[in-house]
Amino acid sequence: MRLYARKCIILFMAQNFDILLSTQHYTRADFTALRAWLNKLTLNQISSLYYTEDDLEALGCQTESQLQVRLEELRDRLIQRATDNNPHLADLLRNARRGGTWSSKLVDYLVHAADQQLGQPKKVDPISAWFRPRVANVFRIEGVKTLSELMDLIHVRGFGWWKPIRRIGAGKAAVIESWLGKHHIALGQLPVAEPEKTSESCVVIHPGDTTLVPIERILLPEALDGRHGLNRNRLFCLISARHDRDAIDAYLYKFRDQEKTRRAYQKEIERFLLWCITVRGIPMSSALHEDCETYKDFIKTIPDSWIGPKKTRLKESWRPFAGQLSASSQRYAIQAVRFFFNWLVDVRYLAGNPWATVSDPRVSSKILSLDIDKALPNTLWEKLIHQGGILDQLCASADEILQKRYRMRGASAKLSMSAQFRLVRAALLLIGDTGIRREEAAYATRDKLKPIAGSQDLWELDVLGKRNKWRTVFPSMRAIHALEAHWQDRGQDFSFGLAERPLLSPLMSLQTKSGLAKQGQNDQILPEQGFSVDGLYQLVKTALRRIADDDGFDLDKWEREHLKKAAPHAFRHTFGTQAVAGEVPLDVVQKVLGHASLQTTTIYVQAEKKRSIDELGKLFRGQQH
Repeated sequence: MRLYARKCIILFMAQNFDILLSTQHYTRADFTALRAWLNKLTLNQISSLYYTEDDLEALGCQTESQLQVRLEELRDRLIQRATDNNPHLADLLRNARRGGTWSSKLVDYLVHAADQQLGQPKKVDPISAWFRPRVANVFRIEGVKTLSELMDLIHVRGFGWWKPIRRIGAGKAAVIESWLGKHHIALGQLPVAEPEKTSESCVVIHPGDTTLVPIERILLPEALDGRHGLNRNRLFCLISARHDRDAIDAYLYKFRDQEKTRRAYQKEIERFLLWCITVRGIPMSSALHEDCETYKDFIKTIPDSWIGPKKTRLKESWRPFAGQLSASSQRYAIQAVRFFFNWLVDVRYLAGNPWATVSDPRVSSKILSLDIDKALPNTLWEKLIHQGGILDQLCASADEILQKRYRMRGASAKLSMSAQFRLVRAALLLIGDTGIRREEAAYATRDKLKPIAGSQDLWELDVLGKRNKWRTVFPSMRAIHALEAHWQDRGQDFSFGLAERPLLSPLMSLQTKSGLAKQGQNDQILPEQGFSVDGLYQLVKTALRRIADDDGFDLDKWEREHLKKAAPHAFRHTFGTQAVAGEVPLDVVQKVLGHASLQTTTIYVQAEKKRSIDELGKLFRGQQH
């Protein structure tokens, strides 16, 4: 026991909790000196004009080099704050810093902070003004940019608010909470969060209960468990279900190999079961047409007591809904429960389906799916992925340079960043050159990939898609070469085509439970096991954010914003729009993308038409000037 405690203490002490920027108190003299320095006055002149010998000694700036360090630090801090407050000036400020040439207006804007209290935080301040870049970047990925947004996040999530955030452990969270509490006069009181109660115990629910628990914790009294339901079929039943809970379990078992589908159906059935018991006061197997119509009205305007932030299913504050449902989500909810009841009738658990006479909620259909707009324009795709592009440059860079460039720390600092970017390149080319979905990319294996006989520049890959259907896609040779480089980093032989190994695989395993949870994993990740769907999503998102925030690449502002929002599915849309633009026949595009209907594929035609209109509009507008 002592040895375990000693190890815990050593591990705790080894963590880096130095996350706050050093607090410097700047005077009017500092700002005046900064203005003079930016206007090319010598340090000797500045020290004699604006500081006494006692001032310089108190500041630890007895030499010119020490004074220069102080002014550079003040300049960089003001640039960071000005950039976060006004992103439109970011490029001007960075260029001025890089070239050392400052216009009078830019200097005036920068040192306007002299009128602000830099030692006193404000709610509107960016996190980067007070915390080190590695911490500010973590929160930026979470969509939290200001101190006010940080306090709101802590308030909403409560105790353990930091657990879903990568690289923010209990120690760093304590430092953040302590700092916010220290400045409660300026920022307001941070609510004290108590540990939220969790429970795995089952709960008996009754009509009128306000206690709502997920289906695995529900216990139903015999009068409400459905064994005597009005709609029960008295003929021989094809499943050994005693009551409604057994019937639900039997139905969900159908989807044991389709985790995503199983969770989706469970969520809708769970909601209807809870509503039947607590609101309607009837067993689920006693629901009739009128009850179904009433539930349809219920999900149009969900009571506040049924809504709450997303929580784990063991939390006492868990709620069935995270917010009001859109019209399309309402329709899906009704359809999911109707399918379930159809199955109950088919297996003779129920005598009839009361949902058969309930119409779906009306949903207005869109002419053009908004998701298509997420496809990368051809110019951005070429900058990112084509030979000699951004990813090729990163893949060819030395690890030491990349570690410093992206400020890698902790376990990530042990990872080869060039190899990581080679993995990202392989993933993006695999998706972008074939149009496969991210789950299809995550589960694709080497034994399903082979060269096409008689073709020197095309391979074929069999993937298992939606509706459990196999289809064939055709990766380019560039994608194949990218996969070969990735496999070389893994230390595996890509040429052995019979290996049932994942095409894409993490380059390091996460050993801690918290690390696994943050990646959406339940078990340790090993190279032989490949990615989870969520893990592949996080890999791509993280890489694209790094590229978007990197000033070393020739990207326009809108291109950076596009990359920040892009996800793996955007590259599927990129393939679709480029295939249509390249005049690939629609039926071929449909087969490769795995669309059930040709109508879905024509969305890409509309997207290409819209792009043509935009480009011709630019041409004609230019001719008028």
